[in-house]
Parts: sequence; C-alpha cells; structure tokens
Amino acid sequence: MRQAASRGKTLLSSSFFVPGKEAGIISIVAVISNTILDLIASTGYLGIFLAMLIEGVLTPIPSELIMPFAGYLCFTGTLNMVAVIVVGSLGAMCGSTIAYLLGRKLGRPLLERYGRYLGMKLESLDKAEAWFARWGCYGILIGHAVPGIRSIISFPAGISRMELKRFALFTFLGATVWNTILVSVGYMLGQYWMSFAESLEGWDIVIIISAAAGFVAYVALSRWRDSARARRRERMDRDGDI
Repeated sequence: MRQAASRGKTLLSSSFFVPGKEAGIISIVAVISNTILDLIASTGYLGIFLAMLIEGVLTPIPSELIMPFAGYLCFTGTLNMVAVIVVGSLGAMCGSTIAYLLGRKLGRPLLERYGRYLGMKLESLDKAEAWFARWGCYGILIGHAVPGIRSIISFPAGISRMELKRFALFTFLGATVWNTILVSVGYMLGQYWMSFAESLEGWDIVIIISAAAGFVAYVALSRWRDSARARRRERMDRDGDI
C-alpha cells in the first residue's frame, strides 16, 4: 500500500516540471506541492491535516491536489475515506481561522499594506470582500468551491468581525462538502490514477479536477435550489387553499 502511495505521489509531483525549461527546474509551488504530497504519503492523516491547515492560510497549495490524492490513498486501502474528509475539513477550518484572526486583528489598512507578504493581492481582497458582502455567512459555505475565493474569504470575515463560532461552523461545513467531492473524485479515479497523473501536466490535473468537482458542486447546488423552490411553491399553494 505504501508503495502505491509513493508511486502515486511521485507521478503527480513529477508532472509539475515546467515544460520548456531545463530538467530539474520546478516552480516554487511545485516544490511545496511535492513536499506536501510526500508528507501525506508518509504520515497519512497528520499530513492531510497540516496540508489543509497551510492551504487555509493563503498559501499556493491547491486542495484540488491534496484531497484527490488522499482519495486515491483511500482507494488503495491506505486511508479511510470518512476519516480523510473529517481530518481535512478540520485542517481547513483551523487554517481559515488563522486567516480570520489575522483579518480581525490587522484590519483592512494593514492587510493592504502588508498583505503582499502573505501573497495577497489587493484585487483578490476586493473580490473576496464583495463576495462576502453579497452572501454573508453563506459566502463562507459556498466560497470553498469557488477558485480565487476559497483561499481569501476568511480575511473579510475577520475584518467584518463575524462571530467566530459562526465562522468556524460555516467554514467546516463548506470544507466538508468540498472535500467530500474532491476525495470522491480521487477515489473514483482509483486504478486509473497512475495513468491519469502520468499523462497530464501538474496544473492540468488541478484544472481538470477543479472543473469536475465544480460541476458536481454546481449540479448539487442547482438540485438543492430547485427542490427548495418546489417546497416553497407547495407551501404557498397550501396556504392559498386555506
């Protein structure tokens, strides 16, 4: 099982070599990703928790890479799927809470001044604030499935001094839904994981998994919305008949 985990990690991380560059030159993101995947392959649940915690504090480690790989490890029997989802979601919640506290303590002015040291762009902060202003606490829930929002939505929540318990709850719920989708993608790839990782460039993997998971999330959200509307219409019809 450990050999399968190591093989799956090696194929995935090696696909991040930059095409057209000299052999051995990898982006910083690739180095971090390789280290994280190696950590997960070696330490299992602890590695998943730490990886998702780090991702939650505005770092270039996509969960679209971490959790599907963990899903593949579930397929090999190395890890338990439920435990992976729970541990990953707890890690995401802890990392996001750190970002929330930074936003709450520093405020917008200091984030504008020093955010670049965290890799934060002012445009991204504006986008996240607009998202949070529109959706509120539900923006935390939905934002985990939106690229460009997930990694930064915690800061405006902290700036606006959203209740910490409420923030943590919605973050955990959102992370759980998103991680369930990502882990399921990795699990369903199963025996095809090796050839999948071997045939694609690293960011192609992230993009494809993001698109697939995003589509699943969109379909699920659409069905939930349609069901909610149907229930609301039925309730209105019953009230009208009274």
